[in-house]
Amino acid sequence: MSILKYNKSEVKKVYRKYQPLIAFCLLACVLLIIPNKTFSGNTYTIYFYNPETNINNFASLKTEFDQYLSNYGSFQFQPFSDRKSFEEFVVGRSDGVFLLSSWHFSQLKRKFQLDMQARLVGVLKGKATYKKILTAKNNIINIDSLKGKVVASSGSEDYTKKILMQMHGEENKDIVGSMKILTVPKDIDALMAVGYGMADSALTTERSLTKLAAINPKQYGFLMSLSKSEEILLPIIAAPAQSDEKIRLLIAIIEEMGTALDGKRKLKMLGVDGWKKVEELERVSLGK
Repeated sequence: MSILKYNKSEVKKVYRKYQPLIAFCLLACVLLIIPNKTFSGNTYTIYFYNPETNINNFASLKTEFDQYLSNYGSFQFQPFSDRKSFEEFVVGRSDGVFLLSSWHFSQLKRKFQLDMQARLVGVLKGKATYKKILTAKNNIINIDSLKGKVVASSGSEDYTKKILMQMHGEENKDIVGSMKILTVPKDIDALMAVGYGMADSALTTERSLTKLAAINPKQYGFLMSLSKSEEILLPIIAAPAQSDEKIRLLIAIIEEMGTALDGKRKLKMLGVDGWKKVEELERVSLGK
């Protein structure tokens, strides 16, 4: 067996030769991953965070949307993979719109007393709503068996328990209250947590169950559905209550994406195939 030996001087020569290229690549990565406050100028932004979409490649998502938005002016797309970073960055901003789950929007409104309004709601297969599904290992046959057990969810603990209470009623208040909530980064991670023994059940979207069935049918086979939630609004586009002309234009561009072939293709990355204006009853349910 031969051992490859490195000549330090040769390594330094190669490094010096390609140093500008390395520096450029590192800068490009930073600009893609970290929200940029310095270079945005007059650029208006779609700020995105939604763990239910199960995004794996945020750099690719940003590139796809930036290319589409650049056709209409100084607009860009900034995705976030972390809830805390998203909340810290967007609170109080007025240089764009926010694309997020409907439940997260309601939480942000209450938590930070934000003066922003829901303008558009996503549409998928003709519907603007979806349901959450509680699934568990197939040896757990009912809600009683989950007393004191771990439930994995991409939503916050408060939101998860609120949905579970809606699903199972006041008579199961003690059982829901005893559950331990494991918060995970992405919706499908909740199902994976059950498969790997980190949780006993998962509260997820039906879309994530379908995805698990495709990528890991064996693991999917060990799960059973226990209950479904009421209808929940799909992701929404929110904007500052006092919006300027560029924000109104950006909202119009987003709304029209569902009518363009390239726009529809990009929207599918977010789990919707179009948008519609938020109706008054929907606005009330979101807390305006």
